[in-house]
Amino acid sequence: MTMDEHATCPAVGHFDPLSPVFLADPFAVLNSLPSDAPVFYAPSIDYYVVTRYADIEAVFLDPETYSAAPAQLPLAELVPEARQILLGGGHKPQPSMVSLDPPAHTRLRSPTVRAFTPRRVTQMEPTIRRTVDQLLHAVDPSAPFDLVSTLTFPLPATIIFSFVGIPESDWPQLKEWCGHRASLAWGRPTAGEQVHHAKNMATYRNYLRELVAAKANARRDDFASALLAIHDEDPAALTHEEISSILYSLTFAGHETTNYLIGNVVRRLLEDPARWNAVVADPKLIPGAVLETLRYDPSVPAWRRVTKKG
Repeated sequence: MTMDEHATCPAVGHFDPLSPVFLADPFAVLNSLPSDAPVFYAPSIDYYVVTRYADIEAVFLDPETYSAAPAQLPLAELVPEARQILLGGGHKPQPSMVSLDPPAHTRLRSPTVRAFTPRRVTQMEPTIRRTVDQLLHAVDPSAPFDLVSTLTFPLPATIIFSFVGIPESDWPQLKEWCGHRASLAWGRPTAGEQVHHAKNMATYRNYLRELVAAKANARRDDFASALLAIHDEDPAALTHEEISSILYSLTFAGHETTNYLIGNVVRRLLEDPARWNAVVADPKLIPGAVLETLRYDPSVPAWRRVTKKG
Protein backbone atom coordinates (compact mmCIF):
# COMPACT_ATOMS: atom_id res chain seq x y z
CA MET A 1 0.00 0.00 0.00
CA THR A 2 1.45 3.39 -1.01
CA MET A 3 1.56 6.44 1.22
CA ASP A 4 -1.20 8.07 -0.86
CA GLU A 5 -3.42 5.03 -0.39
CA HIS A 6 -2.64 5.04 3.33
CA ALA A 7 -3.76 8.65 3.51
CA THR A 8 -7.19 7.78 2.13
CA CYS A 9 -7.77 4.85 4.47
CA PRO A 10 -9.55 5.89 7.68
CA ALA A 11 -7.95 5.14 11.02
CA VAL A 12 -9.98 4.06 14.04
CA GLY A 13 -7.87 5.00 17.00
CA HIS A 14 -10.06 3.44 19.68
CA PHE A 15 -10.17 -0.01 18.08
CA ASP A 16 -8.01 -2.45 20.02
CA PRO A 17 -8.81 -6.20 19.74
CA LEU A 18 -6.63 -6.89 22.78
CA SER A 19 -8.33 -4.39 25.07
CA PRO A 20 -10.47 -5.53 28.03
CA VAL A 21 -13.50 -3.82 26.45
CA PHE A 22 -13.17 -5.76 23.20
CA LEU A 23 -12.45 -9.07 24.89
CA ALA A 24 -15.47 -8.64 27.16
CA ASP A 25 -17.86 -8.12 24.24
CA PRO A 26 -16.28 -8.06 20.76
CA PHE A 27 -19.67 -7.96 19.05
CA ALA A 28 -20.64 -4.71 20.76
CA VAL A 29 -17.35 -3.10 19.73
CA LEU A 30 -17.69 -4.28 16.14
CA ASN A 31 -21.25 -2.97 16.00
CA SER A 32 -20.01 0.44 17.14
CA LEU A 33 -17.54 0.81 14.28
CA PRO A 34 -18.33 3.32 11.53
CA SER A 35 -20.54 1.65 8.92
CA ASP A 36 -18.86 3.64 6.16
CA ALA A 37 -15.40 2.27 7.04
CA PRO A 38 -15.47 -1.51 6.53
CA VAL A 39 -11.69 -1.33 6.07
CA PHE A 40 -9.62 0.82 8.41
CA TYR A 41 -6.21 1.19 9.97
CA ALA A 42 -5.86 0.25 13.67
CA PRO A 43 -2.86 2.03 15.25
CA SER A 44 -3.13 -0.18 18.35
CA ILE A 45 -1.88 -3.21 16.40
CA ASP A 46 -0.38 -1.48 13.33
CA TYR A 47 -2.58 -3.50 10.99
CA TYR A 48 -5.38 -2.82 8.55
CA VAL A 49 -8.67 -4.37 9.65
CA VAL A 50 -11.21 -5.82 7.22
CA THR A 51 -14.66 -6.34 8.77
CA ARG A 52 -17.06 -7.50 6.03
CA TYR A 53 -17.37 -11.21 5.24
CA ALA A 54 -17.30 -10.71 1.48
CA ASP A 55 -14.16 -8.56 1.71
CA ILE A 56 -12.42 -11.07 4.00
CA GLU A 57 -13.27 -13.87 1.58
CA ALA A 58 -11.91 -11.80 -1.30
CA VAL A 59 -8.62 -11.33 0.57
CA PHE A 60 -8.26 -15.05 1.22
CA LEU A 61 -8.98 -15.89 -2.41
CA ASP A 62 -6.46 -13.42 -3.84
CA PRO A 63 -2.95 -14.54 -2.77
CA GLU A 64 -1.38 -12.58 -5.61
CA THR A 65 -2.45 -9.32 -3.98
CA TYR A 66 -2.50 -10.27 -0.29
CA SER A 67 0.30 -12.24 1.37
CA ALA A 68 -0.09 -14.72 4.22
CA ALA A 69 3.49 -14.11 5.39
CA PRO A 70 2.55 -12.09 8.53
CA ALA A 71 0.00 -14.70 9.68
CA GLN A 72 2.30 -16.21 12.32
CA LEU A 73 3.94 -12.98 13.46
CA PRO A 74 3.16 -11.89 17.05
CA LEU A 75 1.03 -8.77 17.36
CA ALA A 76 3.42 -7.37 19.96
CA GLU A 77 7.11 -6.91 19.16
CA LEU A 78 9.21 -9.57 20.84
CA VAL A 79 12.16 -8.75 23.06
CA PRO A 80 15.54 -9.99 21.76
CA GLU A 81 15.80 -12.80 24.33
CA ALA A 82 12.41 -14.24 23.34
CA ARG A 83 13.30 -14.06 19.65
CA GLN A 84 16.60 -15.84 20.28
CA ILE A 85 14.89 -18.61 22.23
CA LEU A 86 12.42 -19.18 19.41
CA LEU A 87 15.10 -19.23 16.72
CA GLY A 88 17.30 -21.48 18.83
CA GLY A 89 14.40 -23.88 19.22
CA GLY A 90 13.86 -23.99 15.48
CA HIS A 91 10.66 -21.95 15.57
CA LYS A 92 10.17 -19.79 12.49
CA PRO A 93 7.08 -18.15 11.00
CA GLN A 94 7.93 -20.21 7.91
CA PRO A 95 7.71 -22.91 6.72
CA SER A 96 4.10 -23.11 7.77
CA MET A 97 1.10 -23.66 5.55
CA VAL A 98 -0.78 -20.71 7.02
CA SER A 99 2.12 -18.29 6.46
CA LEU A 100 3.20 -19.36 2.98
CA ASP A 101 1.88 -18.09 -0.34
CA PRO A 102 1.50 -20.24 -3.47
CA PRO A 103 3.32 -22.16 -4.83
CA ALA A 104 5.10 -22.93 -1.53
CA HIS A 105 1.74 -23.16 0.25
CA THR A 106 0.42 -25.61 -2.34
CA ARG A 107 3.48 -27.82 -1.99
CA LEU A 108 2.76 -28.34 1.73
CA ARG A 109 -1.00 -28.37 1.41
CA SER A 110 -1.06 -31.13 -1.20
CA PRO A 111 0.36 -33.90 1.05
CA THR A 112 -1.81 -32.65 3.90
CA VAL A 113 -4.93 -33.09 1.77
CA ARG A 114 -3.74 -36.52 0.69
CA ALA A 115 -3.30 -37.63 4.31
CA PHE A 116 -6.65 -36.07 5.30
CA THR A 117 -8.59 -38.69 3.34
CA PRO A 118 -12.38 -39.07 3.31
CA ARG A 119 -11.93 -42.47 4.94
CA ARG A 120 -9.94 -40.97 7.80
CA VAL A 121 -12.50 -38.20 8.28
CA THR A 122 -15.37 -40.71 8.26
CA GLN A 123 -13.56 -42.78 10.88
CA MET A 124 -13.56 -39.75 13.17
CA GLU A 125 -17.36 -39.52 13.33
CA PRO A 126 -17.99 -42.22 15.99
CA THR A 127 -15.27 -40.73 18.19
CA ILE A 128 -16.76 -37.25 17.83
CA ARG A 129 -20.27 -38.46 18.67
CA ARG A 130 -19.03 -40.50 21.62
CA THR A 131 -16.97 -37.59 22.94
CA VAL A 132 -19.88 -35.14 22.65
CA ASP A 133 -22.17 -37.56 24.48
CA GLN A 134 -19.65 -38.13 27.27
CA LEU A 135 -19.06 -34.41 27.77
CA LEU A 136 -22.77 -33.51 27.74
CA HIS A 137 -23.80 -36.37 30.02
CA ALA A 138 -21.21 -35.21 32.56
CA VAL A 139 -23.05 -31.89 32.90
CA ASP A 140 -25.38 -31.45 35.87
CA PRO A 141 -28.54 -29.95 34.30
CA SER A 142 -29.55 -28.42 37.62
CA ALA A 143 -26.42 -26.28 38.03
CA PRO A 144 -24.52 -23.68 36.01
CA PHE A 145 -21.38 -24.87 34.25
CA ASP A 146 -18.48 -23.31 32.40
CA LEU A 147 -19.01 -23.81 28.70
CA VAL A 148 -15.36 -23.58 27.67
CA SER A 149 -13.78 -25.96 30.16
CA THR A 150 -16.72 -28.37 29.97
CA LEU A 151 -17.32 -28.61 26.24
CA THR A 152 -15.84 -26.22 23.69
CA PHE A 153 -12.21 -26.79 24.69
CA PRO A 154 -12.05 -30.54 25.47
CA LEU A 155 -14.14 -31.58 22.45
CA PRO A 156 -11.93 -30.34 19.58
CA ALA A 157 -8.73 -30.93 21.55
CA THR A 158 -9.62 -34.58 22.13
CA ILE A 159 -10.53 -35.11 18.49
CA ILE A 160 -7.56 -33.41 16.86
CA PHE A 161 -4.93 -34.81 19.23
CA SER A 162 -6.19 -38.36 18.74
CA PHE A 163 -6.49 -37.78 14.99
CA VAL A 164 -2.89 -36.60 14.72
CA GLY A 165 -1.60 -39.46 16.83
CA ILE A 166 -0.63 -37.68 20.05
CA PRO A 167 -0.54 -40.13 22.99
CA GLU A 168 -3.43 -39.38 25.35
CA SER A 169 -1.04 -39.03 28.29
CA ASP A 170 0.48 -36.00 26.52
CA TRP A 171 -2.78 -34.17 25.78
CA PRO A 172 -2.71 -31.95 28.91
CA GLN A 173 0.83 -30.85 28.06
CA LEU A 174 -0.16 -30.06 24.47
CA LYS A 175 -3.06 -27.96 25.73
CA GLU A 176 -0.70 -26.00 27.95
CA TRP A 177 1.78 -25.41 25.13
CA CYS A 178 -1.01 -24.20 22.86
CA GLY A 179 -1.96 -21.68 25.53
CA HIS A 180 1.59 -20.32 25.54
CA ARG A 181 1.51 -20.03 21.77
CA ALA A 182 -1.78 -18.11 21.81
CA SER A 183 -0.56 -15.74 24.53
CA LEU A 184 2.68 -14.96 22.74
CA ALA A 185 1.19 -14.52 19.27
CA TRP A 186 -2.08 -12.76 20.08
CA GLY A 187 -1.49 -10.95 23.35
CA ARG A 188 0.65 -8.26 24.94
CA PRO A 189 2.87 -10.27 27.29
CA THR A 190 5.55 -8.55 29.33
CA ALA A 191 9.21 -9.19 28.54
CA GLY A 192 9.38 -11.87 31.23
CA GLU A 193 6.18 -13.49 30.00
CA GLN A 194 7.51 -13.48 26.44
CA VAL A 195 10.59 -15.41 27.52
CA HIS A 196 8.45 -17.90 29.44
CA HIS A 197 6.12 -18.43 26.49
CA ALA A 198 9.04 -18.70 24.04
CA LYS A 199 10.71 -21.45 26.10
CA ASN A 200 7.48 -23.44 26.09
CA MET A 201 6.97 -22.94 22.36
CA ALA A 202 10.49 -24.17 21.65
CA THR A 203 9.78 -27.23 23.79
CA TYR A 204 6.49 -27.71 21.95
CA ARG A 205 8.25 -27.69 18.56
CA ASN A 206 10.91 -30.10 19.77
CA TYR A 207 8.25 -32.49 21.11
CA LEU A 208 6.65 -32.67 17.66
CA ARG A 209 10.02 -33.33 16.02
CA GLU A 210 10.58 -36.21 18.41
CA LEU A 211 7.04 -37.47 17.77
CA VAL A 212 7.68 -37.55 14.01
CA ALA A 213 11.00 -39.33 14.52
CA ALA A 214 9.38 -41.93 16.77
CA LYS A 215 6.50 -42.56 14.37
CA ALA A 216 8.92 -42.95 11.49
CA ASN A 217 9.91 -46.25 13.12
CA ALA A 218 6.52 -47.17 14.59
CA ARG A 219 3.69 -46.30 12.21
CA ARG A 220 0.06 -46.35 13.26
CA ASP A 221 -3.24 -45.48 11.61
CA ASP A 222 -3.07 -41.76 12.30
CA PHE A 223 -2.47 -38.50 10.43
CA ALA A 224 1.22 -38.19 11.35
CA SER A 225 1.93 -41.69 10.07
CA ALA A 226 0.04 -40.93 6.86
CA LEU A 227 2.27 -37.91 6.25
CA LEU A 228 5.33 -40.09 6.87
CA ALA A 229 4.08 -42.55 4.26
CA ILE A 230 3.97 -39.67 1.77
CA HIS A 231 7.49 -38.70 2.87
CA ASP A 232 8.65 -42.23 2.05
CA GLU A 233 7.60 -41.74 -1.59
CA ASP A 234 9.91 -38.72 -1.97
CA PRO A 235 11.84 -37.69 1.17
CA ALA A 236 13.00 -34.43 -0.41
CA ALA A 237 9.46 -33.36 -1.33
CA LEU A 238 8.19 -33.57 2.26
CA THR A 239 10.82 -33.56 4.98
CA HIS A 240 10.45 -34.62 8.61
CA GLU A 241 10.86 -30.98 9.63
CA GLU A 242 8.01 -29.96 7.34
CA ILE A 243 5.84 -32.73 8.78
CA SER A 244 6.49 -31.47 12.30
CA SER A 245 5.62 -27.96 11.08
CA ILE A 246 2.31 -29.22 9.67
CA LEU A 247 1.58 -30.92 12.99
CA TYR A 248 2.51 -27.72 14.82
CA SER A 249 -0.11 -25.81 12.84
CA LEU A 250 -2.78 -28.51 13.06
CA THR A 251 -2.47 -29.31 16.77
CA PHE A 252 -3.07 -25.62 17.50
CA ALA A 253 -5.53 -24.46 14.84
CA GLY A 254 -7.36 -27.77 14.92
CA HIS A 255 -8.78 -27.07 18.36
CA GLU A 256 -8.24 -23.43 19.37
CA THR A 257 -10.21 -21.99 16.45
CA THR A 258 -12.98 -24.57 16.90
CA ASN A 259 -13.10 -23.82 20.60
CA TYR A 260 -13.67 -20.12 19.92
CA LEU A 261 -16.15 -20.81 17.14
CA ILE A 262 -18.37 -23.07 19.26
CA GLY A 263 -18.11 -20.77 22.26
CA ASN A 264 -19.05 -17.67 20.28
CA VAL A 265 -21.93 -19.41 18.51
CA VAL A 266 -23.41 -20.56 21.82
CA ARG A 267 -22.88 -17.12 23.29
CA ARG A 268 -24.78 -15.50 20.43
CA LEU A 269 -27.61 -17.99 20.88
CA LEU A 270 -27.80 -17.36 24.61
CA GLU A 271 -27.86 -13.58 24.24
CA ASP A 272 -31.35 -13.95 22.78
CA PRO A 273 -33.47 -16.82 24.19
CA ALA A 274 -35.60 -16.71 21.02
CA ARG A 275 -32.56 -17.79 18.99
CA TRP A 276 -31.86 -20.65 21.38
CA ASN A 277 -35.47 -21.80 21.39
CA ALA A 278 -35.63 -21.69 17.59
CA VAL A 279 -32.62 -24.02 17.28
CA VAL A 280 -33.97 -26.34 19.97
CA ALA A 281 -37.32 -26.50 18.16
CA ASP A 282 -35.67 -27.14 14.79
CA PRO A 283 -32.07 -28.43 15.03
CA LYS A 284 -31.95 -28.58 11.24
CA LEU A 285 -31.34 -24.83 11.37
CA ILE A 286 -27.73 -25.85 12.11
CA PRO A 287 -26.32 -27.41 8.90
CA GLY A 288 -24.77 -30.80 9.60
CA ALA A 289 -25.97 -30.88 13.20
CA VAL A 290 -25.64 -34.14 15.13
CA LEU A 291 -29.31 -34.20 16.01
CA GLU A 292 -29.37 -37.03 18.49
CA THR A 293 -26.89 -35.31 20.82
CA LEU A 294 -29.34 -32.52 21.61
CA ARG A 295 -31.05 -32.95 24.96
CA TYR A 296 -33.84 -30.54 25.84
CA ASP A 297 -36.16 -30.36 28.82
CA PRO A 298 -38.76 -27.65 28.18
CA SER A 299 -39.32 -27.31 31.93
CA VAL A 300 -35.74 -26.07 32.41
CA PRO A 301 -34.69 -23.03 30.35
CA ALA A 302 -31.27 -24.23 29.20
CA TRP A 303 -30.10 -20.76 28.23
CA ARG A 304 -30.10 -19.81 31.91
CA ARG A 305 -27.93 -22.71 32.96
CA VAL A 306 -24.81 -22.02 30.94
CA THR A 307 -22.00 -19.71 31.99
CA LYS A 308 -18.92 -18.85 30.00
CA LYS A 309 -15.69 -17.33 31.24
CA GLY A 310 -14.75 -14.08 29.55
